[in-house]
Amino acid sequence: MLLDVEKLFPAESMTIMIVDYTKDNIDILKKFLTKFGFKITVALSGELALDLIPKLKPDLILLDVMMPGIDGYEVCIRLKKDKDLKNIPVIFITAKGDTEDILEGFGVGAVDYIMKPFRLEEVYVRVKTHLILSAALKKLTLDSETDPLTGLFNRRTFMQKIENEALRFKRTQKPFSILFGDIDLFKKINDTYGHLAGDAILVSISHILNTEKREIDQVARWGGEEFLILLPETNLKGAVQLGNKIRKSISAKPITHEGQEINVTMSFGVSEYNSETHIEKIIDLADQRLYLAKNSGRNKVVSEDA
Repeated sequence: MLLDVEKLFPAESMTIMIVDYTKDNIDILKKFLTKFGFKITVALSGELALDLIPKLKPDLILLDVMMPGIDGYEVCIRLKKDKDLKNIPVIFITAKGDTEDILEGFGVGAVDYIMKPFRLEEVYVRVKTHLILSAALKKLTLDSETDPLTGLFNRRTFMQKIENEALRFKRTQKPFSILFGDIDLFKKINDTYGHLAGDAILVSISHILNTEKREIDQVARWGGEEFLILLPETNLKGAVQLGNKIRKSISAKPITHEGQEINVTMSFGVSEYNSETHIEKIIDLADQRLYLAKNSGRNKVVSEDA
């Protein structure tokens, strides 16, 4: 398990932030940890750390307890209140060895502590251990949220995303739409070329969907050969335009599997959310329009009812 995690999250892909107002401490830790391939970022104060962490999202934070202004305890408390940052492991740097101080650090959310003056081999072991544990947690989270074949979000995760978007709509009144896509004649492809070819096509289509979507869009494998795309801040007209862009990209060239070229097309149904519509309703509506697209020639985008 740990070996698998280390392959998925190698040291050279890991970023460690050192937060300390003493430059000598930073220099010692940075020089030592860089030898193992870690990327190092630094902050000389708690205020600067709180500004940089949401932007850089380091994999682990080495955080000095005693700093002028916002101290390490307060920085940790604020991080643990942020849903996007709370899982970043924090290791406190402290010259204090009292049990009460150590317990206070654990109480505000730190996972470990290292003492000054540094014992560098111990620093490495503690850092590596918590990076591996954090990476294992990320992998478990990823596995629970994604489809194992395509790597796209699974149905459960997509429903959470669309529910969040509906809540945002209530606050901002900014429209959002969904594309419900289905690979045309997929059963025939499986019957003709085999299920391994079918899997390869699902993976290739997933890659195209991820490539053609905007950064704010969310893509999920709904089941079988069906896919859903959540389009924030997008009305029906904009969703149709994106659907046609994706559709044309898919049909532009065949997908190659084991030397065989397989022509693939995809049909889409589109719907837009409004305040009088339940989430399930707009998915059903997009599904109905997908059905119309499939039954009126395929390889098209339908946004209106028959």
